[in-house]
Amino acid sequence: MDSNISLSDQDLIEIVRSYYSAVDSRDPDRLAALYLDAPTTTLKFNADPAIVTVEAIRAFTAGFSLAVAGIHHTMIEIWKTPLLGNIVPVNLEPSREHAVTVASTALPIFSFTKGSDDIALPATSIFTIETETKKFISVHNMFDIGKIYAALNN
Repeated sequence: MDSNISLSDQDLIEIVRSYYSAVDSRDPDRLAALYLDAPTTTLKFNADPAIVTVEAIRAFTAGFSLAVAGIHHTMIEIWKTPLLGNIVPVNLEPSREHAVTVASTALPIFSFTKGSDDIALPATSIFTIETETKKFISVHNMFDIGKIYAALNN
């Protein structure tokens, strides 16, 4: 891989928007197609153990998509410049030499089939994107997913 490959601001915006659009579609194949097919590709929620591999991400997404009636992301903002100087993740496996990490905030709104009200949960996500393929190496979502599980159990 060419270490000089970089992504433009517009590329990063489109890649992150494609993630939210795929999540909102609730189509596990569409979302899985955005991830780099590598044994260390991950999807993580909060401090929970990571979901590792594209197939595991697809399976999780399929189950989650059946559990909720709808998802719609609003108020999306994306940062590629680290706050407080040059602070970026270090000592991550695999090497992030050919990757860029960006952060995003959004307001996903979840709807349910069983009489529960819609739930809007402020969320922050950290995306690590492989620069050559423009695919996700890792996605780390942080929001109160327990509220969704509680609504599903009502």
